[in-house]
Amino acid sequence: MSALEQAVVLAAGEGRRVRPLTRYQPKPMLRVAGRPILEYPLDAVVDSGVDHVVLVVGHGRNRIQNRFENSYRGVDLTYVTQSTQLGSGHALEAAADRVDGEFLVVNGDNVIDETMVRVTADRYAESDAAACLAVVTSDRTGEYGTVGVKDGVVDQIDEHGDGASARINAGVYAFDQSVFDALDRTEYEDGERPLTGAIAELDGPAIAATPNGVWFDPSYPWELLRTNERILYAHPTLAGVTEQVKESARVHESAVVGENVLIGPDCKVSAGAVVKGGTCLLSSTIVGENAVIEGSIVGPDSRVGANALLRDTIVGGGATIGDGTVSPGRSATLVVDGVEYADRRLGGVVADRATVGANVTITPGCRIGPRGTVAPGIALRRDVPENAEVVA
Repeated sequence: MSALEQAVVLAAGEGRRVRPLTRYQPKPMLRVAGRPILEYPLDAVVDSGVDHVVLVVGHGRNRIQNRFENSYRGVDLTYVTQSTQLGSGHALEAAADRVDGEFLVVNGDNVIDETMVRVTADRYAESDAAACLAVVTSDRTGEYGTVGVKDGVVDQIDEHGDGASARINAGVYAFDQSVFDALDRTEYEDGERPLTGAIAELDGPAIAATPNGVWFDPSYPWELLRTNERILYAHPTLAGVTEQVKESARVHESAVVGENVLIGPDCKVSAGAVVKGGTCLLSSTIVGENAVIEGSIVGPDSRVGANALLRDTIVGGGATIGDGTVSPGRSATLVVDGVEYADRRLGGVVADRATVGANVTITPGCRIGPRGTVAPGIALRRDVPENAEVVA
């Protein structure tokens, strides 16, 4: 077993690609399967034997600190702030004075399990390498970049995904103090200092671990939904799901709740409503009569009106969806960070405290910003900025 007892969890980023959901909170605090994403890596490092966690926070840091305070499952938490988001390497540098010896580094915006951390730590402990990083096999290397591995040693990291490897970086590392000297020698790229850039600057080899664990990266709105669904269907224990419908929730006797659904505390599902597989209703959500919700994340404190249809849709906290409104989902084309993504399984994205009036049709992929308003009867075909109002 590894003796790595310290971990740095990187949770400072906004998550630009899931805007507008991250306008007021960091991506690690978005919820999948009823839990903030950040709880999954925290569980993973605690279960692997870590007894001290340094959390690097930045954007929306109060959301994280107010929730977790000074400990998590009996493990002490220390906070450091990355005041300006200048990349993952820069974020790790913020923690330089809070760790000593050997330690783990884990991305706070990925869903992982204990296997991902333990296997990486053990592989590092059994070697004399300068670092170890977890890699997973993926057919989406164009989105994540590639890691070249030869005889177990990392020989190339290509952030642009142009390499021949099918392996990608899973965001789980083991280092010693020499990584900070390597970071000092790492150049900034496009205004950011990447942690992966320090791998080539290390004085010794970096080795690869190939843990066969859970790894999801919900970096896009459709990936949030996919991750939510995969946890509910295949990994409910990872999310701590012990009951499909929380005891304090009220579900009308004529409502239909499918399998692989999570209905949070104090929710209300009204007469004739149908909640289908892959859906998570967060706390205090109200679903109106005869509404249909499928493959979606809703709430907390949101209201879905009577006869509404939400499919493949994300609704933020405190939002209102009017009676008869339709978000049909299935296939969306949208632009994220200047790149067009076609045929993605996504409906609408409705951010915190937005209001969508009655009988609105939301074209798949449309995003409504925080406190945005869409008047009744609109056929919405474009994004709505924060605080903006769309009228007939």
